[in-house]
Amino acid sequence: MIGVLLPEAVLAIGVLAVLIADMLLPAGRKSGAGVIGVAVCAGALIAAAVAGRGSVSDMIVVDGLAALARPGVLLASLLILMAGRCEQARDDGHPAWVALVLSLALGGLVTAAASNLVSLYLGLELMSLAGYALAGWRGGDRRSAEAGMKYVLFGGAASAVMLFGMSHVYGLTGHLDFAGIGGVFAQDMPLAASAALILAGVGLAYKLTLVPFHFYAPDVYQGAPALAVALLGTVPKLAAAAVLMRGLLYTVPPALVPPPALAWTLAVAAIASLLVAAFTAVAARDAKRIVAFSAIGHAGAVLLAIAALPERSAAAAAGFYLAAYAVSAIGALLCLAVLERERGSCALPALAGAMRQRPWLTAALCLFLFSLAGVPPLAGFLAKWGVLREALAAGLQPGHGILLWASLALLASTAISAWAYLLIVRAAVLQPATEQPPAARLAPGTAAVLALCALATVGLGLWLDGFAAFARVLLRG
Repeated sequence: MIGVLLPEAVLAIGVLAVLIADMLLPAGRKSGAGVIGVAVCAGALIAAAVAGRGSVSDMIVVDGLAALARPGVLLASLLILMAGRCEQARDDGHPAWVALVLSLALGGLVTAAASNLVSLYLGLELMSLAGYALAGWRGGDRRSAEAGMKYVLFGGAASAVMLFGMSHVYGLTGHLDFAGIGGVFAQDMPLAASAALILAGVGLAYKLTLVPFHFYAPDVYQGAPALAVALLGTVPKLAAAAVLMRGLLYTVPPALVPPPALAWTLAVAAIASLLVAAFTAVAARDAKRIVAFSAIGHAGAVLLAIAALPERSAAAAAGFYLAAYAVSAIGALLCLAVLERERGSCALPALAGAMRQRPWLTAALCLFLFSLAGVPPLAGFLAKWGVLREALAAGLQPGHGILLWASLALLASTAISAWAYLLIVRAAVLQPATEQPPAARLAPGTAAVLALCALATVGLGLWLDGFAAFARVLLRG
């Protein structure tokens, strides 16, 4: 059991170590906690690479899906910790911030490996509680406080609905583990059971920011610190997508819920997310708000790949898409974090002249935005192509025609969203410069994280064997 849960154990011990360091380190010298956080996250990543596969009491299962999600969650958290090590090292509250990041990563690992409603709920709540504090981290900033409050209110409502649905699932089946629930539903699945499963899935839809559970995202992304947004916009998505695929495969019996019906339901949600995100992003006039709306659309693209299940290649396409999205989104939001700190806002007029003041940073921002838009040969293009290929292949099967329409929605939303990204590029590159103080030297850790994200964005775009490699990891699970 210890071998299976080794990464989670490392993170849990790391959270305690950071909190103890916070008590022992004198005021003004608490930056050492950031070093501990980076070391712990790197250690958990190594542990995930050597940890075995298996299950723990029908609560946690380390299968191919968890094996894909674990490195993604830990790498995203490691990048944020490295950037925060430089951005917030002078803050005496930095150890608490590090502990929250590690706690959110721990919740992500538990969620991604959950095979039981109890472990799923615990993982989601651990992510949520840490996320609430990170969103409202700048307590003296009205926008950050508002973002934290909205995140708490919407998150609490989603958690209550999810718990209500879970209680009904248990009442109808007498089981909490996914396999047991699926075994009971394979014999009979009344309408009440379908409704209960949908309610139980609200928490996952909230973490993925799918329509209609997306309303919190624009305000939270705009008001919360950009580093927190980078973490909240990637780690919960990676974990929720993994457990959603596992839940669909184990709890929804194909004999009673035909694959075309499930594909139709998921495709409709994907189409709504893609189109709502695209049209609302064009109307936004704040860079972080545009990225927030685009995150809704990217979640819709992931759901479109999931709609092609149970094909293993569909799960590989969803995993590759999330990997490409994570590195590009973290890079873009880190660039915006630097500009926001210097200019006080990420509103489009505030970004004017960024290319003249910080040419390399702005060039990196454009690279990440182009990847999110799906411009070849970057990671976003290959990821979208993989999802489109799976959706078209599944859409040609009898009863799956809705996936063809969803593919058209993906193409249309990609074109519309590209215009929204170009609004940021135009403001930062083409708008005349305003009076700004000389730019300070970029922190080494921040520059290193941006370089890693840029290399990953280009490398994933050129890694044509990526889908096959992801599929091989799933096959071993």
